[in-house]
Amino acid sequence: MAASRGPAMPAFTGWPKDAFEFFDSLEENNNREWFQEHKARYDRAIREPMELFLASVEAEFGHSHLFRPNRDTRFAKDKSPYKTNIGAIVRMDGGPMTYIHLDQAGVMAASGYYLMATDQIARFRAAVDDDASGPALAQILSTAAKAKLEPGEAALKRVPSPYPKDHPRADLLKRKSMTLHRNFGQPAWLHTAKARDQIVAAWRGCGPLNDWLARQVGPTELPEARW
Repeated sequence: MAASRGPAMPAFTGWPKDAFEFFDSLEENNNREWFQEHKARYDRAIREPMELFLASVEAEFGHSHLFRPNRDTRFAKDKSPYKTNIGAIVRMDGGPMTYIHLDQAGVMAASGYYLMATDQIARFRAAVDDDASGPALAQILSTAAKAKLEPGEAALKRVPSPYPKDHPRADLLKRKSMTLHRNFGQPAWLHTAKARDQIVAAWRGCGPLNDWLARQVGPTELPEARW
């Protein structure tokens, strides 16, 4: 006799409007007593939909890690105990980090190499400087911009040595991360199952960048911190 299966996992149907109302309220009531009193609401409106979303994309994008709502306040001036957002990383082993972020403003999707290790930065800069791979990356970013995918800000104010200050790809040389992201805001589809399609489309739009990074940079060969 075939083994009986457990109940099927519910389908992802988006985030309810209450998710964003919760973040607004948490901004004004960021304390343990209020959060514990409203934790069931947080689970229902924010955490559980995120878990369903992550389960629906892991086959294509990799295993996921959902960040906890608690803030690390040990060295922070702001001692409020809870994040007014929820975020998660999805990643294939050794591959790029793919990220989703939800807060009171809406949803943001991103992918790429975030905070590259020193050996990756060296390979990245050499590839940016190269007369073939450097312009190829610039073209990828130009094409991505047409799909409303934007790179993160450069980490350095000056072009690192030994590259000249007037390098044609000076902005790229200043980067320690190479990612693309799209801020969607809070469109009506965010409250429906179509949210998955929109977010996944943005992640797939980062594919050419991730392919370039895989060819030119690759995973770090140094001991890597785990999330």
